[in-house]
Amino acid sequence: MAKSVKALITPEVLKWVREKRIRLELDYAAKKLKIDPERLEAWENGTEKPTFAQLKKIAKLYKTHVSIFYLPKSPKAFRWPVDYRVLPKSKTPDQEQTYKLNANIVEAHERRQRLIHIYEMLEEPPPKVSVQINPNESHRNAAKKITEFLEFNSENLPKTTNPYNALKFWKQTVEAKGILVCHTSVNTHLSVDLKTCRGFCIALKPFPVIVVNPKDKPYGRIFTIIHELVHIALGKSIIQNSGLSEIRKPSLNETERFCNMVAGEVLVPENELLEIIDLKTLQDDLPEISKHFQVSTEVIMRRLLILNKISQQKYYAYRKMLSDKYKEPQNDTDVPIPYHTRLLSASGEYYARSAFSAYYENKITLAELSAAFYNCSTKHLFKIESEITT
Repeated sequence: MAKSVKALITPEVLKWVREKRIRLELDYAAKKLKIDPERLEAWENGTEKPTFAQLKKIAKLYKTHVSIFYLPKSPKAFRWPVDYRVLPKSKTPDQEQTYKLNANIVEAHERRQRLIHIYEMLEEPPPKVSVQINPNESHRNAAKKITEFLEFNSENLPKTTNPYNALKFWKQTVEAKGILVCHTSVNTHLSVDLKTCRGFCIALKPFPVIVVNPKDKPYGRIFTIIHELVHIALGKSIIQNSGLSEIRKPSLNETERFCNMVAGEVLVPENELLEIIDLKTLQDDLPEISKHFQVSTEVIMRRLLILNKISQQKYYAYRKMLSDKYKEPQNDTDVPIPYHTRLLSASGEYYARSAFSAYYENKITLAELSAAFYNCSTKHLFKIESEITT
């Protein structure tokens, strides 16, 4: 029987991809590859070589192409977001969840690079993302800059009781400014728990990227989008798992607290809230106020707490009431989301429109268009196209 062909790769690059690009511990990577750690270590120091079949498995696990391992030396450092997550001190990070999160970050980087390449082929200049704020300025002034950058007017908010319509509005508003807004991976084996990550951003230009976790509620995703946009304006790529409810937690660093304050002011401006609020009839008015700002009633209560208009006792009593309500049996009305819709959400509408433009201008082939959407079939491409053209 013929021996398997050995892959004459660069050991230094193999190690770099694991450590710097996908950020996996050697033991965990070996376990996923179903080999002994000693064998992987031997491949990385060059005393042994993997077969080409083994290399393909490595490339799949590391979310890269086999060709990268044949480079003569390691590429430039992979720019990784700062980890601002609030994790329990008593627990070590889940390696499986860490891998899934890291794989999503790599996917987001690759999507951004592909979009830059598409614009080069189209010979179009990428849009300039000009918003910039200083962490030392007031959160109100920073919120004003964000609002002006987005050209946001609350009168344009959809008047609807469906929070998904509001989510779509905010996605489109942010993407109109040249910022990609995506969901985490469409691949279910890379699904990230909400406690692990609510969202992250890549604050590089052109085409900064915001990625949100679809396991979050629509209003939660809206808050994350604006929160991450503040980080982009600060010029810092980050990973986070906190929401507005954690705004006063001592475990949050000052940057996260600042971004939460700014996001809250963008979504529910203080002046506008105080103009329409009547504390005497607050309990009855909450649904209408929520609809006015297209945020949850809890967000309204949090804003009033932050503005010292209600007591902590009243706020936490309201949260307990919500918690008790959600403990009751709920009618499961969730409809399964079609695969092509999940593909579009994971890629973002801006990215999708750009990819289809490149295809119809004969800059990329149908196979390359498919590759831009997780190598999906032609039938899903047609359905994606129908969604972005309606």
